[in-house]
Amino acid sequence: MRRLIEADAQSVWLLPNIPSSAGPQVLAEYRQQAVTLQDAAGTLRVLASCLRCCWPDPGTDPWPGQPADLARVDRVLEQLTPGRDQRSRQRLLTAALRRLEAARWVLQTAGRVRLGPRVATWGPLELSTVRELWRMIPDPDSDMRPQRQEAR
Repeated sequence: MRRLIEADAQSVWLLPNIPSSAGPQVLAEYRQQAVTLQDAAGTLRVLASCLRCCWPDPGTDPWPGQPADLARVDRVLEQLTPGRDQRSRQRLLTAALRRLEAARWVLQTAGRVRLGPRVATWGPLELSTVRELWRMIPDPDSDMRPQRQEAR
């Protein structure tokens, strides 16, 4: 088991150290969902948005990260899902956050989200890949939407 202590030292997460080669039976025995996350309706884009907002410095460990307002996460998601209107994007965000929270990739509290203890299970190889991907995710404080050009 891996023991993760919350930043406020008021609670602890106990995560089983399950090898990446563990099959569905082993995962079921430990009541764990598969490590790989299916991109059901853009769930990975929502996770990427949360990573960008809740992990300000990719040179550090991602867990526990920092809480972020859902509005910031939505700004990143808007840039990752061009063409979606606000209502559609809000449905995507809500549904994906439910899936991610059920698997403990993220944790939610009243209008805020933070990274869950599951991100602490990433090994050095996965973490180096995630760090590289982090650099490609738009910054929530910048507006990278394409500008419309006037017809000439």
